[in-house]
Amino acid sequence: MKLTFMFSFSLIALSSINSGCSLKNKFDNVIRPSFNSIEKKLTEQKTISISCGREDIQKYKDEGWNIVNIEESSIPCTWKTKKANSNCNINKDKGCRITVPDKMGKRINYLIEKEVNLEKLK
Repeated sequence: MKLTFMFSFSLIALSSINSGCSLKNKFDNVIRPSFNSIEKKLTEQKTISISCGREDIQKYKDEGWNIVNIEESSIPCTWKTKKANSNCNINKDKGCRITVPDKMGKRINYLIEKEVNLEKLK
């Protein structure tokens, strides 16, 4: 009985080792990802503010930036001097002058982003 148990145990151990080697060979043939081939990219974001149509967003688009969000607000583009009240003389009394908006325009805030390859930064 003892001899049969030892023989069975040896046979099982030997078959396990043998099949383990064949499994190892099968796993060696599996394609593994290489960490060297992974592209390292970073998404960079900027906020660009353009007031009263003085600039253009096109130069950023040409550089590869993508527009993510646009917010518009109304702002004064030019200012003018006016009398504080109808009884004052602007030439004699400087305290009588007030500055008020002349022409209104828009301020557009662009949230832009683009992907930057980290390998190019090195």
